[in-house]
Amino acid sequence: MADCIFCRIASGEIPAQVVGRTPEVLAFRDLNPQAPVHVLVIPVRHHAAARDATGAEGERLLGRLLAFAATRVHWPDVG
Repeated sequence: MADCIFCRIASGEIPAQVVGRTPEVLAFRDLNPQAPVHVLVIPVRHHAAARDATGAEGERLLGRLLAFAATRVHWPDVG
């Protein structure tokens, strides 16, 4: 989606400090961190809101996002 800032980051149109990526998930440092480690984890494909991730596919995506976030917190370049 052209006007979505997260889609623009995921496509590389807007630069970001990426700390991890898969074909489905992107993690990058927040530009205005509110904690010593503040990383945003987003789906690469556009979703207007978490509530839009429904059914089996939505559950799979949300599970992958959560698992990705949990495993990336311990990476040396993140912490």
